[in-house]
Amino acid sequence: MRKPELFRDISCWLLERALTDADLDETVAGLGRRLVQGGVPVFRINFGSMLLHPVLGALDLTWDALSDNCRSQAVPRTAAKTPEFQNAPFYRMVKNKTPFERYRLNDPEVRAKYPLFETLGGIGITDYIALFASYGRKTPMTWADLPAGVEGAIASFATKRTGGFSADEVEDLKSLSTPLALAMKGASDRSLAKTLLETYLGKASGAQVLDGLVDRGDGRVINCCLWFSDLRHSTRMAAELDIESYFATINDYFDCTADAVLDHGGEVLKLIGDAVMAVFPFEDGVRPADNMCLTAVMTARDALGRLAEKNRTRAEDGLVEIEFGIGLHAGKVMYGNVGTVRRLDLTVTGSAANEVERLEGLCKHLAVPVIASEPFKAIYGQELASLGRQDVAGIDGGLLAFTLPEFGNTPLRVVKT
Repeated sequence: MRKPELFRDISCWLLERALTDADLDETVAGLGRRLVQGGVPVFRINFGSMLLHPVLGALDLTWDALSDNCRSQAVPRTAAKTPEFQNAPFYRMVKNKTPFERYRLNDPEVRAKYPLFETLGGIGITDYIALFASYGRKTPMTWADLPAGVEGAIASFATKRTGGFSADEVEDLKSLSTPLALAMKGASDRSLAKTLLETYLGKASGAQVLDGLVDRGDGRVINCCLWFSDLRHSTRMAAELDIESYFATINDYFDCTADAVLDHGGEVLKLIGDAVMAVFPFEDGVRPADNMCLTAVMTARDALGRLAEKNRTRAEDGLVEIEFGIGLHAGKVMYGNVGTVRRLDLTVTGSAANEVERLEGLCKHLAVPVIASEPFKAIYGQELASLGRQDVAGIDGGLLAFTLPEFGNTPLRVVKT
């Protein structure tokens, strides 16, 4: 006998969850409890979706009645291309755009179809139904070698009941396909917005945009350590290398610099062609100024260590060596939206932002990889080697420049350009 009232209530509940920022783990666990309490003998629910994400390929959630807990895991994009991932009912359903499948796991031949079925059969699962609902988008899911139009949500329900689900229960569970897909789509769209903003704007900047920092002129003054890096000989390399090799070289450079900043808790604001603008904001009691300057120095050393390793690998492959300089500064900047009403940029502006670029430019002329300013040195409070006062374009009187102790022991050499 079908249970229209129960499944109508569950569908409405799922739709309400889809409209909110409801936790997807709690949604799946709540669904399992409602089904069991309503007399539907569900033992296991699995729920998932492919993801548009630079690192992750899929989201997978599993609830079981024994633990009454939902376990979620993000599947890396690399794993989504493995035989283990692809030799599964979900993958085949998505690839073939099949909306419904049913497998009776008390049949040994059926259990032999997939490794998952052998596992489920081993714990007493007798019946397994799976539902796939497409979002209707034509986006090619190239990282998983799937054709366009397969983005959507997929769910499975499994039971231990002898004889499996009744025909009415199967039809009732099939009625949940669209509400479940909407719940997944709402959650994944929110996650996608967050991921895209973090990827293209940075973690802190992306969060501020999501929180409503969207008007031109929105911003605030922050005290921070500024970290600026620029790739050396980029014009020459662009002329001498083919475009693919040059593109790969720039990415190798960003692996050394931008990744080092992110790994040390900094905020990468801009990837400007072949340059990196980053900040380490100061915050009393949380991100003390001297700690942030120390972190910036550690980041610079880490970036140079990565560079040495990267160049060893590039040399083995017969590729040109990478060089870059790093400027370190401290001061106040305006952190906010600039641009036109139709095209905004969330960035830092102010004299300190201009000065850190000028400082980095001295690296090439003075033949040292890292140069810090006097304001940075005052906050840092640890040993730095003096490079004297240097003439800097656009700054009256120039700037006092310093470098890390390990680069201050060699005679100062001015490089002609």
